Amino acid sequence: MRDMPRPIALALPVLLLAVCAAPAAAAPADDVSGGKYSIPVPPTVDVIDFNDPAKGCPGDAANQYKIVGANPTLTAWTYANGTHRCIEVSYRPKVRKRCEFWFMTPGSEFRQYATGRITFHFEYTDPDSHPRDERVTVDERFESAVKLGEHSGVERIWFGDDTGQRYPTKIAWDVKGTAGGLTQVCTA
Repeated sequence: MRDMPRPIALALPVLLLAVCAAPAAAAPADDVSGGKYSIPVPPTVDVIDFNDPAKGCPGDAANQYKIVGANPTLTAWTYANGTHRCIEVSYRPKVRKRCEFWFMTPGSEFRQYATGRITFHFEYTDPDSHPRDERVTVDERFESAVKLGEHSGVERIWFGDDTGQRYPTKIAWDVKGTAGGLTQVCTA
């Protein structure tokens, strides 16, 4: 590297790192030609609070949400919990480029578990490198396929049961199957 011009000599170690590094695993596409990806299922469900009846999270951690249905379709649901969060449901998009995000409410056989509103939080970085948390609310009683928004650089999409609604309102999301869940649609 001693005889190389300075800019090339400085760039060579970076180039070698890029060439020698193990290739990144590509996310499998559901429809590569159209750029349609299902968000990995099941979503992650974290129990934030439990065994606290005063805050509306009675019982143990295993009972903060329920799963109903039979393979190949499973739906999870929980009661809305006012302004205190007992659970948090999160999705990690497959690709970071500019995409539309769609939510499908659970199918008709599970509509009795989808009686309220869900507020989705989009965590992404804007073009000026500022972290953002944009919110979009979906009313599961009246909407079945909803475009939540169009963003690039989305790291996580999540919602909680702290929707401002109270018992007996239920919110539901699919954990397995094609009747619902999040879909990411990207331009080719």
